[in-house]
Amino acid sequence: MPRPRYHLDMTIELNGFALELSLLAIQHGTWIALPLSKSDQGFIADYKGLRAQLSLDKKTDRIDYKLNFTSPNRTRLRLRFRILNQSNLFHLIPANIHGDNNAAHVRPGEFPCLTNARPSDKSCAPLWEFRADRASHPVSMLCCDSGAVGVSIDPYSACDEADEKFIRNGVFSGLPDVFGVSLGYGNDPLTFLEKTNFTAATTDLCRSASASGTIHAFPGNGRREAHRIIRDVYSKLREAPVFHKTHDQALRALADSFATVNYSREIEQYTNRECEVPADTTLKPWRAIVEIGWTGGSELAYPFALAEHLFPDLKLPKNSNRLFEEICSGFNEASGFINDTAINRFTKNRPEKWNASDINGWWSGFIPTTRDNHCAYTNAHVAWYLLRTAWVEKKWAKVDRQDWIRMALRILDTAVELQRDDGAFGYLFSARDKKVIDWEGFAGCWFAAALVYAWKFSGEKRYLESASRALEYYHPFVRDLSCWGTPMDTYKSVDSEGNLAFIRAARLMHEFTGNERYLAMLQDGAEYEYLWRYGFRTRPDCPPLKNSAWNSCGGSITSVSNPHIHPMSVVVNDDLEYLAKATQDEYHQSRADDGTAWLMNTMELYPEVTGYGQYGVLSERTCPSDGLTVERYSDGSPASTWWSYNAWAAGSAMEALAERILRRKNELVVA
Repeated sequence: MPRPRYHLDMTIELNGFALELSLLAIQHGTWIALPLSKSDQGFIADYKGLRAQLSLDKKTDRIDYKLNFTSPNRTRLRLRFRILNQSNLFHLIPANIHGDNNAAHVRPGEFPCLTNARPSDKSCAPLWEFRADRASHPVSMLCCDSGAVGVSIDPYSACDEADEKFIRNGVFSGLPDVFGVSLGYGNDPLTFLEKTNFTAATTDLCRSASASGTIHAFPGNGRREAHRIIRDVYSKLREAPVFHKTHDQALRALADSFATVNYSREIEQYTNRECEVPADTTLKPWRAIVEIGWTGGSELAYPFALAEHLFPDLKLPKNSNRLFEEICSGFNEASGFINDTAINRFTKNRPEKWNASDINGWWSGFIPTTRDNHCAYTNAHVAWYLLRTAWVEKKWAKVDRQDWIRMALRILDTAVELQRDDGAFGYLFSARDKKVIDWEGFAGCWFAAALVYAWKFSGEKRYLESASRALEYYHPFVRDLSCWGTPMDTYKSVDSEGNLAFIRAARLMHEFTGNERYLAMLQDGAEYEYLWRYGFRTRPDCPPLKNSAWNSCGGSITSVSNPHIHPMSVVVNDDLEYLAKATQDEYHQSRADDGTAWLMNTMELYPEVTGYGQYGVLSERTCPSDGLTVERYSDGSPASTWWSYNAWAAGSAMEALAERILRRKNELVVA
């Protein structure tokens, strides 16, 4: 019998792509490329007692695989691929690596950047590996001009010798042309917790394990072919969250909690609150909600209006009218925008730590350039929510909110006056005159969403033309899977938040104009959102989520900088439902349903699982993996949530639930 011919790598062909496959094992801290021999089912490797088998089952458009190994020593494997003969490569681990994570525009040390630049910067490396459950879908992809390829893996594998009887698997991307998965993960080169917080690498090793997955290759429309891979992975792994209360019960509980827990009568403001579990579970205010948008203000006023319509007996300490009145009183004639906070005008008996100017918000400590300047995010949010609320109230009760409309149009007139010829609105604006001081970022896209209503209220085509130019400008960022520069506290990181504005604007433009181009934009926006929206259930590291009924499926990661799930993305669930009906594609309805189910499931953690709060209280943070587990119990042990009550998070939840309820009552008329 002739001896088998051994190779360190093999080449496979799939849908016109050539992929060089190799199998590596960690031995004494060093990666060893295992010698491979072909078998009837795939490949076999034998190396110093380690035996690995890779079985391949080729379908018409993909290859399903199973990888297993036994070893005398605890180890892990990497299934690595190189793409051959392709150009314009773009690495993609959803919600973790989007190209190089905008390395050229971000500050050193902020979060993982896949780059050879800045070799002394701990955040920069030519290869990054994460736990597979750190990604919204356990898949590593590589996009190119010809389409997209990728490989997925089961996020967990049974392992009898592990304390939890399972190990976590991994996903990785490497320069220039490498992508793959790991049987047994390792955070490489470091464990990224949040922003500038990196810690020592962690790993899961085992003597025997197996996992399965799929090798994908879709030729066609460049980077957007990645969405076909995401759809396939989702179809295999989706497990929808379970909840028990009704949407009406949840909405009422959120509203009542604002009235009975969140509001501080001492300072006459809604607040963010926190406690210490289990030592002292009384929620105490730590920041007054005085910002006009993004993390408060108008982001509360709109869902309050919806809740007040649904529950006529609801009595909020400050209702939507009062909130909008306070916001609108801060117009700055010199700049043409509203001052970004209302702290000095309306916060009585404020503690000294809250004594700030009318323009500087809590974010000004993160990004010095925002100090004494206006932010697109906050002002555009105000314009959007003023007009959105005025529109629905006009449809319901024929209420004419001319004061709100006039104020929103004043803001938008400034934005349109300063809008660049290519459609960009800017990220930061001067408070001293009408001037853009930073053009780079996606936050201004919220102006585009507001401008659609400005056109309908005023009848002036210039608003429609401005919105159209803006969507043409912001669309390539969405299409290229790298929207960046929306939340001020994450600076220029790739994120999910700005795309929410794009989704809302594209939906309205399609619904009002019937132009199919905007439906295509809406679909691109939705599919970008799904890169951040979990498509499977993870196994959180630590209490209170560990071993609880909590389910990550449907929750969305905020950014590559803040690797946790937050509630903001649920505000576009209604737009995803609209897309499902317009395209007759149940996939989008499923994604919308997951988002709502995730929210309902998460709300039911309070107070029994979280150990604090009440039903209707909501934190902004749940941690599906090992990212952002920085909160601590009283004894110093890590927690997978934040002992907080974040007003904006509860406001986003109210918005999504109220819109869903009203839609099913045929009472939500947004266009």
